[in-house]
Amino acid sequence: MRNYELTTITRVSSREVAKSEIQETLKKHSVSVTAEEDWGQRKLWHSIQHEEQGIFHHYKCSADPNAIEKVEKEFLINQNILRSMVVRLHG
Repeated sequence: MRNYELTTITRVSSREVAKSEIQETLKKHSVSVTAEEDWGQRKLWHSIQHEEQGIFHHYKCSADPNAIEKVEKEFLINQNILRSMVVRLHG
């Protein structure tokens, strides 16, 4: 198991739906969330899929590398998630 930080930007119009979909995806792939922060609604530097604002969520978690790869693929398919970024923590 490795430690990761995961940040997502979701559509403002689907705030609660997107958050529950993120949590379900993490649970489905046995990703253990150790900390969760809601960074709130922010203006985007440039529009993403015609959206000017987004909801930012940040997670600290641990999982197998294969599980993280599957999570990233599901996030790419999900229409409610505008962007996501996973960073592996060393240590």
